[in-house]
Amino acid sequence: MTVSPSPFSGSSEDPFLACKELAAAKNANLYRAAMRLNPARQRFFLAAYASMRVIDDIVDDGFLEKSDAERDNLRDDTFDIIDRWQDQIEAAKVMADNPWPDVGPLPGPVYDALTLTLGESDLSVEPWVKLAEALRKDVAEDPLDEWDDFIAYCEGATAAPASIFVYLLSARYDDEIGYVSNLTASPLYHARDMAIFCYVIHILRDLPIDVKGPDRLVTIPGEMLLAADISIGEIRNAIGQQDYDALNVLGTFMLEKAWEHFETGQARSAELLAILEPEETDTLSRLFSVYIELAAMMDGGYGAFLADRVAIIDTTAEKSLPDQNTIVHTAKSPVDKDAPRDEAVKSAPKDNSASGSGGNNTAS
Repeated sequence: MTVSPSPFSGSSEDPFLACKELAAAKNANLYRAAMRLNPARQRFFLAAYASMRVIDDIVDDGFLEKSDAERDNLRDDTFDIIDRWQDQIEAAKVMADNPWPDVGPLPGPVYDALTLTLGESDLSVEPWVKLAEALRKDVAEDPLDEWDDFIAYCEGATAAPASIFVYLLSARYDDEIGYVSNLTASPLYHARDMAIFCYVIHILRDLPIDVKGPDRLVTIPGEMLLAADISIGEIRNAIGQQDYDALNVLGTFMLEKAWEHFETGQARSAELLAILEPEETDTLSRLFSVYIELAAMMDGGYGAFLADRVAIIDTTAEKSLPDQNTIVHTAKSPVDKDAPRDEAVKSAPKDNSASGSGGNNTAS
């Protein structure tokens, strides 16, 4: 049996600090938003997000970026790693012993943290199962020919992780019963379309980075490339020559699709906002505003956006989601909503959201 390559190399004995090392590595917008939550929900987010980062990085870095021959040799082993990861998630949900303590892929500290959060919640394992389905598509190298193929992929790659964040916005922690949400519809229902909107903007934002890698890391459906009469190779050449206006048509088609999902997502978000407290409403609005502002700038001309991309990314993210001084409690029991924030303070790292998307999108 192949031992999973573990991305965790930290020395912390506290499982939540171990998760923070993984979750904070890219300081993505979703991470920055989650660090505005209270400590109990931060802990759950860190455990969930770290568990997804582990398998996402294994597939992206340990498989998708390899050569054709290497991927052929690694494919079956990578499928096995995803299966074991899903076994670990399902075991953590029922607070069982780690079924794969020696070969992973989840490191022991991450498994323990997930057991103490997912295992003490009314959230199902659906988001993790859907992510596993999307990752299997990555490993199988299923083509994204049609927009519908892309949407099916998005439901696992981006909507599923976002649904955990939606769950946590609505959840409260109680010492006796754990984490409980008052959502009347599934978290995925509320998260799906806004997550897809954000993902399309994320793809357009990071296209200059992603085209530096293999074509398979550029997540644009063939239908969109055909409509724009452009290939990934031509995209790569245009960016290399800084001929950004050559990508205006592609940007227009992708943005049209993004705004369609925004309209549906906005309606479902309104249902969600009706049951959230003001603080959670503000956090969700700040997260959305990053992508809405980026999309509006792209609407003014995708080529012009790309020409000033780095400066735009820095200002939009910092304005809506400034770095937070975050708290990670090391005691086993998370504190409740009204607990004071007087524990050890950790500063968020430098924003690396301009580093490219590549593969799926658990860290947008």
